[in-house]
Amino acid sequence: MNSTHPLLPRKSPAVSPSRGLSRYPFLTVHPPPSHPAFRHLDIHPTGEGAQKGIVLSDPLGLVTDQIFVPDGLVPIVSRFDGTQTPDQIHAEIETEFGQRLPDRFVADLARQFDERLLLHSPRFHQALTEAAAHFSSLTTRPPRHCDSPGYPADPDKLREALSSIVSQTRPDHPRPAPKGIIAPHIDIARGREGYAQSYGYLAECEPADLYVVFGTGHQGPGAPITGLPLNWSTPIGEVITDLTFVDTIATAIGAPQPLDLYLHAQEHSIEFQMLFLAHLHHDHPFEVAGFLTGNLPSTTGNPSEEEYLQNILEVFRATAQASGKTVCYVAGADLAHVGPFFGDEMRIDTERLQTLSQADHQRLSHLATGQPGDFHQAVETSRNPDRICGSTPIFMVASLAEGPGELLHYGQANAADGSQVVTFCSVAYT
Repeated sequence: MNSTHPLLPRKSPAVSPSRGLSRYPFLTVHPPPSHPAFRHLDIHPTGEGAQKGIVLSDPLGLVTDQIFVPDGLVPIVSRFDGTQTPDQIHAEIETEFGQRLPDRFVADLARQFDERLLLHSPRFHQALTEAAAHFSSLTTRPPRHCDSPGYPADPDKLREALSSIVSQTRPDHPRPAPKGIIAPHIDIARGREGYAQSYGYLAECEPADLYVVFGTGHQGPGAPITGLPLNWSTPIGEVITDLTFVDTIATAIGAPQPLDLYLHAQEHSIEFQMLFLAHLHHDHPFEVAGFLTGNLPSTTGNPSEEEYLQNILEVFRATAQASGKTVCYVAGADLAHVGPFFGDEMRIDTERLQTLSQADHQRLSHLATGQPGDFHQAVETSRNPDRICGSTPIFMVASLAEGPGELLHYGQANAADGSQVVTFCSVAYT
């Protein structure tokens, strides 16, 4: 999971701390056509020596391959921020470095990036509009993250991988279906134990009729809640969406915008939950309703105090009750994202892991006392220095499941080189 930001703030390759908390971060820049500006991209330093540079990839999926930018071009492309024309950048580079560039070098470079749909331009906006329209016309969402770590595309290998994490065998006397669970959305390989705890708990319970899944919208959807009126394809079978439930929510809170719907196409936070549900319930009929979450605006940081959100929660409660189904709410949510990979200066060491664990457990303590608004407030009023990216889905599930949550597991996926750590939790609501 990568941070997104306008390409390289000058003289700094650090990534932005923002994680899905703004409205359409990929559309927030509106430069004149004559001023090249990169849209939001995933950016990571790579290589050494002559191979040193940065790799660009597209979180929106319009560009499917990665783009390597050599280190020598970084001083030029870091100026593609919408404030200068190619000629102005050209002159500035020649003055700063004391070297002449070939005629139209910067202009040609900008043209090439525009042709690859990496700049804010009419070409990019047209491609995005067409992609959103195509996605909205589908009846089933295709899987997008096959062959990510722990997620083989081959059905037999995937069944084997999932079975090694969660058994499909139910006890003779299962517990009633829980009201809700919180599970990770980190890649399956690194989040293995968290998924094992969350879905292992589900495996010991009666199946629910309907799983209402909330997942972080990492690209900053414009609406707080966006349901997807499509079924979910996985390598091990199609997961059926309760279209009546999704449509009822949309009718009550407002029809989703095409761009919000399109953000479902590339998002992994819900897709991973659908895999485990398909695996667990291979022999039992069930339906799902997947909702991508954005920011929850609040004057105090506690969305429980906001009337608009109380109305949204009441719509979910009323729709669930009217369905006559046993409903389990699921959050696909990670916690902290810390380290140089995410823009921090200091590498991760044992002391940092310990202080991060303490901070995470302090925040999670609000879930144990049934106060999801306080959890959300603890994240937002501190300006989210640890980049918690699951606060909205956690709030939604904890609010709808009601009551205290039981912490089943807390995990830290720490890179061996100290470049990053991602934390996550497993929580059950009975």
